Amino acid sequence: MKKTLVVVSALVAGLLSVSAHVTLPPAYTDHMVLQQKTTFDLSGHAAPGSDVTLRAGWLRKAPLTTQADAQGVWTLTLTTPRAGGPYTLEVTDSDGALTLSDVLVGEVWFCSGQSNMEMPVQSVRDAEAEIAAASYPSIRLYKVTHNIPLQPTDEASSQLDGWQACSPQTIPNFSAVAYFYARELWQKLGIPVGVIDSSWGGTSAEAWISAEAMEGVMDFEEHMQMMRDNGYDADRLMTCYEKAQADFQAAFDSADPGLNAECTPWYDEDLDDSSWGTLTVPGLWAGKLGTFDGSLWMRREVMISAENAGKDLPLHMGVIDDNEITWWNGECVGMTEGWLATRDYVVPGRLVREGRNVLCVRIEDTGADGGVRGGEFSYPGEWKYRIGYDRAALNPLRIPITRPKNDPNYPTVLYNGMVHPFITFPIQGCIWYQGCNNVGRATQYEALMQTLITDWRQRFGRPDMPFYIVQLANYLQRYDLQPDSEWALLREAQNKAAQMQGVGVASIIDIGEANDIHPKNKQEVGRRMAALALHQVYGKKKVVCGAPVYAYSEVTGNEMRLHFCRPDGCEPFLPATDLPGFIIAGADHQWHVAKARTEGDQVVVSSPDVTVPLAVRYGWADNPECTLHTASGFPVSPFRTDSW
Repeated sequence: MKKTLVVVSALVAGLLSVSAHVTLPPAYTDHMVLQQKTTFDLSGHAAPGSDVTLRAGWLRKAPLTTQADAQGVWTLTLTTPRAGGPYTLEVTDSDGALTLSDVLVGEVWFCSGQSNMEMPVQSVRDAEAEIAAASYPSIRLYKVTHNIPLQPTDEASSQLDGWQACSPQTIPNFSAVAYFYARELWQKLGIPVGVIDSSWGGTSAEAWISAEAMEGVMDFEEHMQMMRDNGYDADRLMTCYEKAQADFQAAFDSADPGLNAECTPWYDEDLDDSSWGTLTVPGLWAGKLGTFDGSLWMRREVMISAENAGKDLPLHMGVIDDNEITWWNGECVGMTEGWLATRDYVVPGRLVREGRNVLCVRIEDTGADGGVRGGEFSYPGEWKYRIGYDRAALNPLRIPITRPKNDPNYPTVLYNGMVHPFITFPIQGCIWYQGCNNVGRATQYEALMQTLITDWRQRFGRPDMPFYIVQLANYLQRYDLQPDSEWALLREAQNKAAQMQGVGVASIIDIGEANDIHPKNKQEVGRRMAALALHQVYGKKKVVCGAPVYAYSEVTGNEMRLHFCRPDGCEPFLPATDLPGFIIAGADHQWHVAKARTEGDQVVVSSPDVTVPLAVRYGWADNPECTLHTASGFPVSPFRTDSW
């Protein structure tokens, strides 16, 4: 009897015939791709003590046999042939048989990260045409269902009901990066390609690492100890979370000068706000106020006519990220928590005066973007603003206080539920697109990223497993000078992971979008990532896979000469006499926009404002203008010569 296995627990519910006891791990279903030319242990469950037999279409000799132990667990060692298929794979025990059909053998990649990995094909540039053309029966897709247990599980499921062949029907909601990566490999290799999409938007790196590996990550030691001490029990950890949250909130509110009881509160209608800055509302403050989490106060005058004075006044404050308190003429008229909540209030008529009234809002952002996201907003335009208190002052390490229940950012939970179930499934390597959620924690992220890579390599049993990272794209408002960019620091942390053997980074610093954290050109992302694999894993030495890398610098007069190396597979950058994107500084550490030109494999940088240059940075901003690239379109990755 032929049935598709989706999740171990679902087998009992009837995916197999009632007589079939034998089961396989969740990634083993009809239409799957097995990694070619590899030997691995395949385990499953069967009737305790029963004989288990495995037949595969490529096995020319006798079938493989073993016996299930007293708990019903069995293991067989299976070797796959070179790419080909389709095959059938049948496992039987004393109670019945499980048969998988349309099994291909080829190349398998595990694709993970946050929203830019999860972003589906239907959301990319030219989506309609891409979907219509997505008929690739030798590309197979497996999309992991979201799951966040506090301890590792072997159970998992697929949002596509197991592996599926790539088609216009199966591709719209599948990871665009994973698909375009697979398509490039298929077109260049001509063999079956399977991609497992295990991603979740808005998630942090620490959630994707196992508990054992997280034990040694700086800043997280106490948290991991707390998890151990509480037996990874959700209720006990929730009590710890609620106490920590309450303590932090009390300290934060106490430190906010706008709420200081000893001074005039900032919501007071008579407060002098003439020195405050101006901000256009609605809108998020990312890129306008830098990387900042904490409280922001906004005020404006509202003129009321004699006709409307004394009447209840509807007040629509839109969708605010995250929490907010609103005052009218110094009296609280509403407060709401939650970054997706709509704020609709009514100002009592007794507070609505003819002429001048003062509307004040305190927004508290706990992470990522903050501000007014949109929705119906009663008073759009220019508002006065002033930063109240930066959360980083109370939490300098920026360790997120996350919920142990229903929060995909809690340490280890995504590894437990979305990686661990697949570590026995043979793969060629991993591609990774994540980092936005860790912006502001670059030093910490450097350790997290290298820990994650080492952890996954150990878990998958591949100490040299290829691991390719998409570097964060350019994003937010463009500034000529932004030496304190947190996004630049995070990109640098990603680059440092490339110092590990078998790790590559694909820069996409030239294809981001200022107003969208999810750039639409995922086709180019897939191409650049696939180029790394084609050159480094599959031996396609004629495939260009990158650009020159900064090596060292020397000072000649008032110029700094930058030397680059060309790793295997990289072509030289194009010559140019005017290269934007460079900044330069001298002994005073003051940065200036620089002039730059190429001279062969070198770049010469200078500024009339810097007599003796000591440091140069390139692409060092949230959204830099990066023009140093190769003929094949690979950009030089942002870098700096200093460590200030």
